[in-house]
Amino acid sequence: MIDLSSRIDALSDDERMVRDAAAAYSSRDPEYRRVRDLRGQSPSYDRAAWRELAEMGWTGCRLPESVGGMQLGFAQLALLLEQHGRALASEPLTAAALLAGGALLAGDNEPLKQEWLPRLAAGDWTPTLAWQEAAGSQSVQPSATRATQREGRAVLDGRKCFVPIGETADAFIVSAAAADGCALYLVDRDAPGLAISTQTRVDGGTWSELTLKAVPARAVVASAKVAAAALERVLDEGRLAASAELLGVMGRALEITVDYIKVREQFGKPIGSFQALQHRAVDMFVLVELSRAVLRQSAQRFDAAEDPGERALAASQAKARCSDAALKVAKGCVQLQGGIGYTDECNIGLFLKRAMVLAAWLGDASTHRRRYGERAGDPSEEVESSDPLRREVRSFLTANFPPEWRFPATRMGIKDTLSWQRKLAEKGWAAPGWPTEHGGMGLSAYDQLAMAEEFDRHGVSIATNMGITMLGPLLIRYGSEDQKRNYLPRILAGDLRWCQGYSEPGAGSDLAGLRTKAVLDGDEFVVNGHKIWTSFAHEADMIFMLVRTDPQAKKQEGISFLLADMKSPGITVRRIRNLTGSSEFCEVFFDNVRVPKQNLVGGLNRGWTMAKSLLGSERIMIGNPRLAKYPLQLLHRLMKSRGLLEQPAMRARYDELRLDVEDLGASFVRMAEVLRRGDELGAEVSMLKIWITEAMQRVTDLLLEVGAEGATLDVPTVLADGTQMHTANQYFASRPATVYGGSSEIQRNILAKAMLELPG
Repeated sequence: MIDLSSRIDALSDDERMVRDAAAAYSSRDPEYRRVRDLRGQSPSYDRAAWRELAEMGWTGCRLPESVGGMQLGFAQLALLLEQHGRALASEPLTAAALLAGGALLAGDNEPLKQEWLPRLAAGDWTPTLAWQEAAGSQSVQPSATRATQREGRAVLDGRKCFVPIGETADAFIVSAAAADGCALYLVDRDAPGLAISTQTRVDGGTWSELTLKAVPARAVVASAKVAAAALERVLDEGRLAASAELLGVMGRALEITVDYIKVREQFGKPIGSFQALQHRAVDMFVLVELSRAVLRQSAQRFDAAEDPGERALAASQAKARCSDAALKVAKGCVQLQGGIGYTDECNIGLFLKRAMVLAAWLGDASTHRRRYGERAGDPSEEVESSDPLRREVRSFLTANFPPEWRFPATRMGIKDTLSWQRKLAEKGWAAPGWPTEHGGMGLSAYDQLAMAEEFDRHGVSIATNMGITMLGPLLIRYGSEDQKRNYLPRILAGDLRWCQGYSEPGAGSDLAGLRTKAVLDGDEFVVNGHKIWTSFAHEADMIFMLVRTDPQAKKQEGISFLLADMKSPGITVRRIRNLTGSSEFCEVFFDNVRVPKQNLVGGLNRGWTMAKSLLGSERIMIGNPRLAKYPLQLLHRLMKSRGLLEQPAMRARYDELRLDVEDLGASFVRMAEVLRRGDELGAEVSMLKIWITEAMQRVTDLLLEVGAEGATLDVPTVLADGTQMHTANQYFASRPATVYGGSSEIQRNILAKAMLELPG
């Protein structure tokens, strides 16, 4: 199984050092004997191992250097905790070092910090945080635990539940309602009036319940002025930490399972060669890598954020994705391992149990989808943004985009919107992702997404400019200097409209099976053949296409990449009417079409290199979250107009779809940055296409349901806010998304072979 993170993620030297050190430590116990030995016993973690972690600096991972800590950012810490999760390590790094240590650090009792934080960093003191008062509750405001003043000190009465490592903790940091609001208190484990009852979890750890009856607090950790905010912050840190451990759990479980199905034989073959099992394994691989991208982005956002709301969004997005994915992956691994996966003799059950605990702790997936939706706000409203790019885009769209084109019933073609393309060119915004030296904006993938999001909010739905998104990047990489000079400026200016000639009748997703031939005759190629599903060929000025130039060579080795003028004699275009009633798909026939030799890109019989590069660009383009964001915007407006967002069940469905699309954005940025660095993407780009096209279909499925009878009308619906939509057309338009550019089934086959290395 390919290590995709090492292949495409640009880790800093510090991040690599942390990851490698954590991997070396966590890989010492590959059979998970320690986890097995500890189940049902007390203590639930190894004190000797805890002291060893302290010697490595991990117990002070978030503490400042002044008290003996390492002060790691979450971009580094997530890498460490992922390895912790892979090993099913039972040491309470998150519970003690992050939650309890973080609460003390965020408090306003400086002498207390100086007394206890160095001991935590040294591994001599292990506190835990007691804040929760009911199963599933994520409220930081205590109601069952109160603090009163008696004889000059705080005395606590109440109850706390689901306290980790309560049976062995040296002290508790307890939240309680004081006269002036929520406060945090330090309570010794042997304090009079404190009763601790403990139950074993399914993963061998424990939850404890604290009963407090006139328990004297040692000290105030955080007064009511800061306690609630401190508690919110450390809980969000804990959610990110739990997400990182969940990533490690699901990643290692999948690796073990893929190794198993490669060698387990049935009917005389490895079961990993069965396509049904391959596709299930690929779906789990996609979930793991989607979770990795979301976690990495959330960790970086958390480190950079000063606003508590931004930190909350980052934490909830990561926890929602990783909780959901880890359970799906762990369950899937049990299924793929068959009967042995259900027995206690197989390690895979240990991963399922740990996933269950971590997914529920600090809020499950549904809780954090709801929290994200509440805090992210209305996606159709233009809230004030501190991002200068977003502000500029909004201003430009308001001033320049024709109001009558907003939210069109069907996607508008390039020919009809040429004036808009030229306005973008005049602004210098025609090619956001191109390098600046070639006339592009040179934006990062993150900024490109931000720009696209503003376009979607404004209702801009225009056919993709293939010259910008596909051909231009290929010419920049493989084209001759003459080709760059001749074509790139004209593409930017909107003077040349392009279509793509890849697919052929009967070939389907077998791109190397093409039969269109090009024979060199002097300084020209003579082209004969037939292309199909060529979008907007009837509007295009030119076509870029694959042709067979050596019929004797192996399928991939005899292909070349040509550029041809659509006005050339011998080219015939026939439009194909689709389910929406539009005819953007075309057939293109070539009958002795003469193409100048200088229109060959990248060399004779080197077309397969170009083909793979362009397929990567196409799948990046198709995998852009914008594909689903536009119908998601329509769905939100329709649900809002009918009051359905106020219904909890419908709101939950919308929030899940919203995060399906938002999470894909993290993967898109992760992979687009590889291209921006000048590197090539491989088969991994297929993950984007699978996820976004299937997410798009889930969005339009709900759009159809919400539209009810109105969704069956063959005319646009106009909402009260002026938004027009042809619901049926949105539903129809999402159907071929999982087919073009290589069907979802073919993409899964590619990933099974190239990334999971499963047998054929």
